[in-house]
Amino acid sequence: MIEWLIEQQIVLSVTLLLLIALEHLSTAKIGVRLMYRLWAILPIVLVLNNLPSSFTSIATNSFTRYVVGLTPNVVVADSLPLLLLWWAGVAAIFAVIGTQAIRLGRSVTHKAPDSNNVYYAKAATTPMLFGFVRPIILLPTQFASIYCPAQQRLILEHEHTHYQHYDHLWNAVALITAMFFWFNPLVWCGIRSFRINQELACDSRVLQDKTNNEKLLYAKALMKCAEHASTHLNTYPTFGEKSTMIKRLNLIKHSTPRSKVFALATIMIAAALTANVALANLPTASDKSDTINTAEPVVRVNPVYPAEAVQSDTEGLVVMQFDITETGTTDNIKVLESVPKGIFDESAVQAMTKWRYKPRVQGGQAQRQTGIMVQLDFKLSEDDSASSTPSAMEKIRVAAW
Repeated sequence: MIEWLIEQQIVLSVTLLLLIALEHLSTAKIGVRLMYRLWAILPIVLVLNNLPSSFTSIATNSFTRYVVGLTPNVVVADSLPLLLLWWAGVAAIFAVIGTQAIRLGRSVTHKAPDSNNVYYAKAATTPMLFGFVRPIILLPTQFASIYCPAQQRLILEHEHTHYQHYDHLWNAVALITAMFFWFNPLVWCGIRSFRINQELACDSRVLQDKTNNEKLLYAKALMKCAEHASTHLNTYPTFGEKSTMIKRLNLIKHSTPRSKVFALATIMIAAALTANVALANLPTASDKSDTINTAEPVVRVNPVYPAEAVQSDTEGLVVMQFDITETGTTDNIKVLESVPKGIFDESAVQAMTKWRYKPRVQGGQAQRQTGIMVQLDFKLSEDDSASSTPSAMEKIRVAAW
């Protein structure tokens, strides 16, 4: 898992840097709605970067040999502490999201009149679209007393626009991305820029046919929301987010026409980035056999020595062939030879299903390796090929098959 997370960082970071730079420097020239749509590039390139690559599998004649004794041992990857740390971060973010959802859900008091999906909630300090599957609009309990009827209509139109843009689903994608890649600071900067573009896109849609007086009322509503907005971290976008306030007010005050040339150039850059990621996953020329790294397990579980073999003082060997998947697991395990036949087969295969390998990476993409062979020597006593020291028992000997 750690290897997979590391493999995503280049394409993830490059895409985030591009989108954050565009949001900071060129939103007005590109157009707020087009800029918001450009954020769809991020999940697209991540999907393209992880397309199944079984058609680019690497054939190898790697052959390794291990000695199996009575004392079982497990070789654990050095990345286990990092994996536990990553899981701790994921759990912490999930706990924050879950806690906020429970707190907001329990604070809902009653439904707004003449509405199907608008509710009042004590914990809502500003209007927001709440939920990812069946979202509802939450309003502060003092909503009617803070805003005039015209402002109320504009705010509700803004929240309904979020729903029409499927922003609840895009927010879910953003939070899932943050959970997986929480250790990358660019992800959190990207979420902030994404939220800004999201709010600007809704503002543009709401105000596109409004009068100057309505735009002024809308701007005043934004400022009132900012005054009442909570300072606590909130995973749900709210109408009065302070981080977006300046850009939103500037958009209302100065409506800058977008540049078609600049917008077209941005689309071409985004298309080039997406195409580059897609082309990177196409089959490439196979490596020569002498350039392929010998497959070495990062997690190796020794088979259990069969009790009947111990009682009958039987030793033997099992030769197996298998594939290593893109994630490092074993697949297509076959017994090629066993001596004595059928005594150690089941134990060897069961252990092999638990082995984990470091994925073979070529051109930034994990590859499937086929034709890997391993021989397990079942020994009850020491001989010339294995000494009593643990390091010698675990030594890998490579031979031609």
